[in-house]
Amino acid sequence: MTISFEMVVPGLVGYWIDTHLGTKFVVMLAGFACGFFVAMKHLLHLTRSANP
Repeated sequence: MTISFEMVVPGLVGYWIDTHLGTKFVVMLAGFACGFFVAMKHLLHLTRSANP
């Protein structure tokens, strides 16, 4: 659940910012990209700590 929230929440926040600033989709895409990289980093950390 945490990893899925890490991927989705930054994009939704970016969408909210886009609607208030009047931009098309720039901040939303940046949010989804940042969320993707944070989630992948977290996932790699979890898999490395599970395997000694």
